[in-house]
Amino acid sequence: MPIYEYRCKSCGQVTEALIRNAREAERVRCEQCGDRRLERVYLSPISPVPAAKSAQAAPCCGDQGGCSDPKRCCQQ
Repeated sequence: MPIYEYRCKSCGQVTEALIRNAREAERVRCEQCGDRRLERVYLSPISPVPAAKSAQAAPCCGDQGGCSDPKRCCQQ
């Protein structure tokens, strides 16, 4: 069941709602002020960020090349 976000046209608050059918969408109210004048917020899909393959490849202390001993480097 999808969770949608709605922005209140009255106060600007964003409200999340679990919508199972069209009738439930009509009953959504702003969590802040209770107004029903809401517009659905369309979010762009989130793409996964690839993880570093090893500690050597991970940036450390601002060095993009990584470091030989991340524990020692990052504690300084």
